[in-house]
Amino acid sequence: MRTGRQLKFRKGFSLVEVLIAVVILSIVSIAAEGLFFAFTKHFEQSTDLTTARQRGEMTLARLETAVLQAGLSMPNRTADFEGVFVVGTSPQINLLTPLRNVISGWNKPVYLCEVAGTVGTTTYFKKMGLVYCLGSGIGVLEEGHEVADNDPIVLKLSAACPDNQVKVAMAASTTDGWVTFSGCQTPFVVREISNDRKQLGVMASNRDLIPFFAELQYLRAMCAYVISPGGTSPHFYVEDVTRSPAQPVSEGVSQVLFSFDDDSNVLTVHLLVRGNRKFPGEVTSGDVPGWPLTDKVTSEDRHYRLVAMSASWRVRN
Repeated sequence: MRTGRQLKFRKGFSLVEVLIAVVILSIVSIAAEGLFFAFTKHFEQSTDLTTARQRGEMTLARLETAVLQAGLSMPNRTADFEGVFVVGTSPQINLLTPLRNVISGWNKPVYLCEVAGTVGTTTYFKKMGLVYCLGSGIGVLEEGHEVADNDPIVLKLSAACPDNQVKVAMAASTTDGWVTFSGCQTPFVVREISNDRKQLGVMASNRDLIPFFAELQYLRAMCAYVISPGGTSPHFYVEDVTRSPAQPVSEGVSQVLFSFDDDSNVLTVHLLVRGNRKFPGEVTSGDVPGWPLTDKVTSEDRHYRLVAMSASWRVRN
């Protein structure tokens, strides 16, 4: 049992000490809370911008293969390009008209239209059309074949051509009915396919030579653009021309600009990409680094965090 004398010497915290402890704890809590909110804001901003970059990378990756194969095994001068895509007379196989039903005036492998603006000597466009080739891994057997204009010829192939890639061309032509061959500068119409699909009957509008074991290539056309640029719900679209309707590649790509340098044959694509979150007020002001047309950034765009991305490719033909 404790006596009164023992109890008298027990001491607790004084009021001053308690107040000091409360003040210190409050300062530490406020600092920790500020640090937490700063970290949360930085994480949310970083996630938003990473999402935008991923959207841009996915869009550029979708274009890359077609751009790198644009114009292969076909002429790139307008007069020649227009001539090689109209073959025969009975029936006449015409791919130029279906291309121009998608983009008016399409007359070369890389065709840009709908001017967005000009900076210095560079003109930027909103829409792009590409005619390109995809390798098949299938070779032409026997000796080289000299082809006369509008004169059908039968080619033996090293493997069967897939029925979902090559079809007999009709007057209302699709790109499935056209092929090219490595080492040539002329696209060919497919007039017949053998039952085992190892022989192709082809015809061209120009005289050309198909080398021994030249690779069969599938001719394709692409149209790329943004629906509702700078609007409330923009999407980047790509159309496999004559084969399937336009399909959305990625949301959040608010605007696209295409430019082409005729001297160096370099195609450049600029993307203005939004993050996920729309803010009540404008969070992006002034210039967007890397975006060439500042005046085209809309008020709707500025309610998002924005990333400008670009890629340039040399068109080999």
